Amino acid sequence: MRSWSAFIDGFFFSLPIAARVVIILLLMVLMVIISRKKKFLTPDGAIGAAAVGFIVMYIGGVSGIVLLLFFFLSASIISKLTRAYGEERTERSLMQVIANGVPACLSLILFRITQYPEAFLVAFAASVAEAEADTLSGDIGRLSHRDPVSIITFTRLPKGLSGGITVLGLVSGVIASFLIALLFAGTFGSSLKAFITIAAAGFIGSVLDSFLGATVQVQYRRKDGTLTEKAYENGEQNERARGIRWIDNDMVNLLSGLFSFSLASVLMVL
Repeated sequence: MRSWSAFIDGFFFSLPIAARVVIILLLMVLMVIISRKKKFLTPDGAIGAAAVGFIVMYIGGVSGIVLLLFFFLSASIISKLTRAYGEERTERSLMQVIANGVPACLSLILFRITQYPEAFLVAFAASVAEAEADTLSGDIGRLSHRDPVSIITFTRLPKGLSGGITVLGLVSGVIASFLIALLFAGTFGSSLKAFITIAAAGFIGSVLDSFLGATVQVQYRRKDGTLTEKAYENGEQNERARGIRWIDNDMVNLLSGLFSFSLASVLMVL
């Protein structure tokens, strides 16, 4: 049985290109207005999200944008909820949007131009699953009553510092990955292999994100000796403590998304 989004996709892709472009542009304008009103995104982040959304919907149709919007809305709502419990969260910037959006866009482009469309469609969902798992595990993990431990040394770390994991965060990551796999099955349709690949690649990518955060991501030391991921605070420059200078949290997110995209596409081709 075809899903509801598949029926809409059939109608959507039967329209002339100009009509499809107009529909997508109107939807993206609406998304920008809502995201700015709700303070989900910075001004440049909203424009970047609209560009990503345009590519996803133009190639992936309604089914594609449903997956992307589910990630965007659920991540934004969870961030709002954690803020309500005392966690300070900021609007998502352009670089954060790019880090999460590039793997998804690349997957759909390859879906259209290569001889492995199913593999790269699954890779698209896996990249979204990784972003969902990483975001929810980080935000929900901050609500844990115990401080996270380093994924490398298993020593306690301050909350909010990359490279830390909690049981609550890991469980949230698993659930998030399976939610995206279920949503993919309900929109595009899915074989058992595709479902498992999306869920596994998404979660593994989020774990890799923590590993990179604990090993190569740059961290700085404040004058009081505490660690932070911010190079500048209160107009003062912090001293680099470890990591590679150009590998910040956004770069780690991009690398993790590309890993999930690559892992899923390889598993589907095999």
